Amino acid sequence: MVRTNSGWEGEWTAPFQSGLLTFTIDQGERKTHETYLFPDKRKITEADYTQMIADILAEAAACFQHCGAYLKFDNKGFARKTSLAQWDYVDRSFYRLQQWFRDIQARPLRRLTTTDQWIRRENVKHVTPALLAWSERHPGNGMSREIPVPELVWSGVREDTYSVYENRVLLRQLLELQHLLREYQRVSMDAIRSKAGYYLDRVNGWLRSSFLQQLQPHAGPVVVSQVFRKHPIYRSWFSWFQQLYQFNEYSIGFQNSIPLKDTYHLYEIWVFMQLVMILRENGSLLDSSDLFTLEQDGLVLKLSEKKESRIKLAGGATLAYQRRFKPSTRDYVTYTHDMIPDIVLEAEGKLYIFDPKYRIDRNLPMALGEMHKYRDGIVRSTDGSRAVEEVYIITPADGKENSILFGDDYMKKHRMGVYTLKPGIWNKELANKLTNIMSESVEALI
Repeated sequence: MVRTNSGWEGEWTAPFQSGLLTFTIDQGERKTHETYLFPDKRKITEADYTQMIADILAEAAACFQHCGAYLKFDNKGFARKTSLAQWDYVDRSFYRLQQWFRDIQARPLRRLTTTDQWIRRENVKHVTPALLAWSERHPGNGMSREIPVPELVWSGVREDTYSVYENRVLLRQLLELQHLLREYQRVSMDAIRSKAGYYLDRVNGWLRSSFLQQLQPHAGPVVVSQVFRKHPIYRSWFSWFQQLYQFNEYSIGFQNSIPLKDTYHLYEIWVFMQLVMILRENGSLLDSSDLFTLEQDGLVLKLSEKKESRIKLAGGATLAYQRRFKPSTRDYVTYTHDMIPDIVLEAEGKLYIFDPKYRIDRNLPMALGEMHKYRDGIVRSTDGSRAVEEVYIITPADGKENSILFGDDYMKKHRMGVYTLKPGIWNKELANKLTNIMSESVEALI
């Protein structure tokens, strides 16, 4: 705080964007002054922030359904039915199940049982108190005085058996998996049918294992026994089958949390996913699996700063997030320092750069001026010619200031400009721009 002619003045950073602010002055006499801090209308609101997260996750789920990307899910809800999410789980983790079965097959659980039966005298291996008691109750039936024991005796025979609860549950689970894989053999996707047949052959081979031949599958409810809790192999096996049907609901999350103060980062990801949505809806999207990564925690959307993610589009085109250009990159190089544009659309050997800028309107001319470094600094490695065809800024600003930068005439003349894109507001001009670029790319191949 600084004393001025009119009183005290100063700046104070509030830990919130809007709300009630109370000043208390205690100088002999206690005075309280309340004022309301209004949000900056030129920036997105907290509702917009929430909407952006919902839009990103919704488009991530749509990309998965469209392309069948192989990734991990946050999931919940038991459902005994097939789904693409369940197949992804089987396909990614079947190799572990195969290793666990090899370990179980090498040392299956067994227990020693005693069964009373008639056995020949010479086959008696152990003289037990029960056998001696039986002999005393049946004296004089032997061949002679020297061999008083009868030719057939009633004695207990001890044998190893694999008929334990855990093995019977294992057999039941294998039969269920066999049935499930047969269901996947009937789906329309050739890749899934082929792999399902391969996995089914493995399961059929497991069912022919010797230790399973004399067993009957467990009937009735399955409970978690001490072995399933503590045995390292049987526990892993049981957990795998518990997870097998937990795909009634699933969701896709972020790889890293994004704090509210980093709204600019979330806005960049949201803009990228909006462009992906436009390309998906106009039929240009081919493969979006590179958007995702496998993480133990199930947070899989890997769009983050300085990490390139690229999707494949029709006609050999690609859309990349955080694509890096260096003096040593293959097709396109820089002759100064490394450059990492936020969004790069490559089509027919031309680059179109879209740079999300979460800024207030009056800073846009300076930001657009910085885009010249991409147009001049990224060149083709073959002949050194310019590779960047057009550059555009995407911002939540409404264009009331510097409106000329948002105009169609400015964009056509200079091959650069600004598009408005804000949660809940559709930009038809931006969608048409992407559609035209892709149409020209496909037509060039015909």
